Amino acid sequence: MLRQLQIENFALITSLELEFGQGMTVLTGETGAGKSIVLDAISMLTGSRAYTEMIRTGADAAWIAATFDISQDKNLFELLPELGFSHDGHGELILAREIHRSGRNKCWVNGRLATVGALREIGSFLVEIHGQQEHQAVFDPHQYLEMVDAMGGPKLSVMRAQVEEAYGQVRALERDLERLTLSEQDRLRQIDLLQFQVDEIAAAHLTPGEEIGLKQERELLRHGEKLREGVTLAYQMLYGQEVEAKGVLDGLGEASQLLEPLVKHDQRLEDILQLVGAATANAQEAVWQLREYAEGLDSEPGRLDQVEERLSLIHRLERKYGETTDAILVYFDKVSRELEELQSSEITMGRLREDLAKANTDLGKVASELSAMRQIVAKELEQRIMAELPDLNLTHARFLIQVSQVADTMGVPYLEGDDTKMVQVTARGVDHVEFLFSANPGEDVKPLARVASGGEASRLMLALKSTIAAADGVSTLIFDEVDAGIGGKTARAVGAKLAALATERQVLCVTHLPQVAGMANHHLAITKEVSDQSTHVTVKSLEPEARIQELARMLAGDGASEVSRQHARQLLDERVSS
Repeated sequence: MLRQLQIENFALITSLELEFGQGMTVLTGETGAGKSIVLDAISMLTGSRAYTEMIRTGADAAWIAATFDISQDKNLFELLPELGFSHDGHGELILAREIHRSGRNKCWVNGRLATVGALREIGSFLVEIHGQQEHQAVFDPHQYLEMVDAMGGPKLSVMRAQVEEAYGQVRALERDLERLTLSEQDRLRQIDLLQFQVDEIAAAHLTPGEEIGLKQERELLRHGEKLREGVTLAYQMLYGQEVEAKGVLDGLGEASQLLEPLVKHDQRLEDILQLVGAATANAQEAVWQLREYAEGLDSEPGRLDQVEERLSLIHRLERKYGETTDAILVYFDKVSRELEELQSSEITMGRLREDLAKANTDLGKVASELSAMRQIVAKELEQRIMAELPDLNLTHARFLIQVSQVADTMGVPYLEGDDTKMVQVTARGVDHVEFLFSANPGEDVKPLARVASGGEASRLMLALKSTIAAADGVSTLIFDEVDAGIGGKTARAVGAKLAALATERQVLCVTHLPQVAGMANHHLAITKEVSDQSTHVTVKSLEPEARIQELARMLAGDGASEVSRQHARQLLDERVSS
C-alpha cells in the first residue's frame, strides 16, 4: 500500500509531502483546486507518460517520490530481484521520478536507476487508477471482452496469447497464399519477367568483386607504354644499359671495394660500409622486380577492348539490378527463388492450403478453449456484480453477461459441445461479449449501453472495477470522481461500497460528494491559493473538527450554517456506527 508521497514543482504544487494510511482516503476541494494533480503525480510515478507541461512555471524539473509497503505482496517481492532491484527484506519499496524541462527523465527503484518500463511493470502491482471518464467504458461494447479477460487473471491471459499467436500464423499463411494465387495471366507475365532477369544475369557469368579486378587491369592496359618506359629506364639506371655505362649497382660495388680496405685504418667507416652493402642488396632486389614487372606488362592484342566490353556489360547490369557485382548476384538469388516458387506455384499452393487448413483447425481449437474459459469467468463476474448491486442502491436490477459467436462460413471451426460450427475470428478469439442490464423489475434485460443512465453506469463501473481489482490483487485503488452523476441516497450507497472495498484494499478517492467523503477513514482537503502573483496548491490532512467544516462546505457551499455543520456531524457519526 502507499505510505508516503513527495511532490516538488509539479503543476501547481511547489512542495508537498503526504502520509497515507490504511482504509479509505478522500481528497476534496473546490472545482479547479487541483485534486487530480495528486493522482496525476501517482500515475506518472507508476509509469504513465510524462509531460514537461506538468513542470511548475519557473522550475527546471519536477520531482515525485513515493514509499510503498509491499510486505504482503509476494509476487512483487519476488519480481524486484528478477528486474535487477534489491529490497531491504522488510517490504519497503521507494519509487522516484524526475521530469526535466529538457525532456530527460530519470527514474529510480529503491535508489537504483530504472527505466519507465520498469516503473510501469512494478506499478501494475501497486496501483490501479480509474479516471473521471472511465465509467463511460460501460457504454462501449468493445471494452466488455477486455473486462472479462481482466477478471480471468494470468491463466486466461496465457490462453489469449496462444490464440493471438495462432491467429498470426493463420494470417501469415493467408498472405503467402494470396501472393501465390495471382491470376494466371499475371503469374505468367511475372514468370516471363523473372526468367528474363535470371537469364540476363546468368549469361554474364559474374563473379563477386569482378569489376574491381577489371578496373585495375584496364588501368594497366591503358597506361602500359608509359609504365614500360618508366620501369625500363629505372632498370637501366640501376643496372646500366651498355658495357661502358655504369649503373647504380656498379657504383655501389665500386664504393664497397674502395671502403673495405680502409676500415682497418678507421673503424668509423664500418657503419658506412654496412649501409653501402644494404643499399647494394636493396638495389639488386629492385632490379630483379623491375625486370619481372616489365616482362609482365606484355599483354595479348585486343585485351583492353575485351576488358572495356566486360566492364560495360557489368555497368549495364548494375544500373538494372544492383550497384556492384555482389549486389547483382544477391538479386539473382532472390529472383531465382521467386521464379522457382511461381513455376512450382501449384505444388506450393497445395502445400500452403494444407498448412492453412491445419492452422485454422488449431486456431479454432485453442479459440474454443479460450471461449469456454471466458464463459466460466463471465458467469463468475456476472454473479459477483449481481451481489454488489444491492449495496449500490440497485436492489432490483439485473445484470447479465452474454458470450456469443458470430457465424461465418469463412471463419474457423468452433467446438460447441458435440457440434462444430464455423465462426468469425479475430486476434482476440471468437467471442463477442455483451453486457445486458435492467434497472427495474418486470423489464427484460437489454444492452446496457442503450438502457443505463449516467448514474447507473457510474455504479456499475464501480462494481466492475472493484470486482476485477480484487481478482487482480492490486493493493491500492484510486478513483477519480467515479461518483459523477449521482447524489442523495445513491451517493451514500456508493460511499458505503468504497468503504467496504477499503477494508480489503487501500482506496483513494477524489470526490465532490459529502456522502462519499463522510465514509472515509482519512480526509485530505486541497485548496488553491494565490500570493505574490503566484498560484500554489496545498493539501491538509483534516482533524475531526476541520473535517466537519469541509463536509459542511460540500453540503451547503460555505459551511457557515449550523444546519450544514450538524448534517456533517451526522454523516461522520453514521460512518462510525456503520
